[in-house]
Order: sequence, then structure tokens, then C-alpha cells
Amino acid sequence: MKKIENKAFTLIETMVALVIGMIAIGAMYFSYQYFNNAHQSITDRANISELGRNSLSMIAKDLKNAGYKNINYSRSAWDKKIEVKNNYNSQGADYLRIWYNSNQSTRLQAEYYIVKTGDQTNLVKKLIENPQFENMQVYCERFDNQKNCKPLVIVENVTDFQVVLKDINGGELTAVGLSSADAIANQDKVHTAEIYVTVRSSNELYKANKITKILNHNFSLQKNDQYHRETFFLSVYLRNLIKI
Repeated sequence: MKKIENKAFTLIETMVALVIGMIAIGAMYFSYQYFNNAHQSITDRANISELGRNSLSMIAKDLKNAGYKNINYSRSAWDKKIEVKNNYNSQGADYLRIWYNSNQSTRLQAEYYIVKTGDQTNLVKKLIENPQFENMQVYCERFDNQKNCKPLVIVENVTDFQVVLKDINGGELTAVGLSSADAIANQDKVHTAEIYVTVRSSNELYKANKITKILNHNFSLQKNDQYHRETFFLSVYLRNLIKI
């Protein structure tokens, strides 16, 4: 009678196989974590870049129209063209307000400023049609005509927003707007507007806290956390304002 031999792995061979399998699984897990974190970092940085550039483009479009007056517009709002309020939110960020005609019967008031909701700070835009007149309309959210609606969020997680107005010689105009006779007169001296928007990543991208120093013109700020931040800058020529 032929003897049948039962072949199997020994205990040592089984343990070795388990160890090798655990090492392989661990390597796969850490590789997945590494590439997932890298993908998250690249995605967040790309989003920051897109949002920052889009916000500057939107602000620049309004700035180029600042002070435009349709020759057939008859209402007395000619002295309102552009206004900047420094440290509007008590944390250093600015407030920008712009007036211009979209047609012979409509004058627009565009406002840009930072709003804090919980732990999030957003750059928002509010658009008012024919301000201070009986047919005033406020446009926000999706720019639908609504009453008491919230301003449109154009960029989330904004750390800072600065606006610097300069005359034709490059000198800074510190008072521009409606606060005084000099501020009103300075509206016609504005040659260029420099815009700084600092955007923060939506997720923590660093493994440990990192000190980020922000210097937007004369305003400086320091953050110590795990978020990534980038500042976007644009200089805009205000073609409808310069007279002096």
C-alpha cells in the first residue's frame, strides 16, 4: 500500500509569510496616505490660485469702470466715484466701494469687503443699483433682486484684503472717498489701484505649525498654523478718474 504524505507549511513559514504580508500592506497604506496627501495639497494650492486670480479679475473689472458717467445720466451722484476705508474689520483689512453707470438710467455701487462667519473669513461683493433713489435694488447671492439678502461670496478663507490708491506720480492717496472735502477731491487724483488678496487653503497642508509672514503694502500680519497661504497682487489703471 502506497504511503500518502500530507505536505503543508510549517509554523515558521506561516509566520514569515504573515510578516511579509503585513509589511506589504503597511507599505501600500503609507504609499496611499502619501499620494493622497500630495493630491490634497496640489488640489488645494490649485484652488487657491484659481480663486485668487478670479477675484482679482472681478475687482479689476469694476475698478476700470470706477467713476464712469453716462452723458445722459441726470441724477446728482457725480461726486461718488471710489472710496477706500482702511482697517474696516478692525483686523487690518480694507473696504472698497466703487460707483459707475451701466447705462444712461442706472448707476451701480459695488462694494468689496471681508465678512467673518464663525471661523471662516470670506471676501464678499455687494452690488446696489441706483443707491439712495426710490428704485434702489440690491443684488447679491446669485445677483438676483432680493431684499435684505446676503452679499455674494467671491472667495472663501481670505486672510487679508488691501487696497492702495496712488496718484499719477506714484504717491499714495491715504484719504479717498466721502469722509471729507480732501477725500472727495482725491477721487479725481486716483491713477492706479493696487489690490492685495491673501487666500488660505481650506485644509491643513502642513504636518506641523508653520510661521507665515504676510506683508501687503504697509500692512503686516503673521500666522502660526498648518494652513498654506498665498497673496495675489494686481495693479489697475483707473481710466475714468484721473484729472489732476
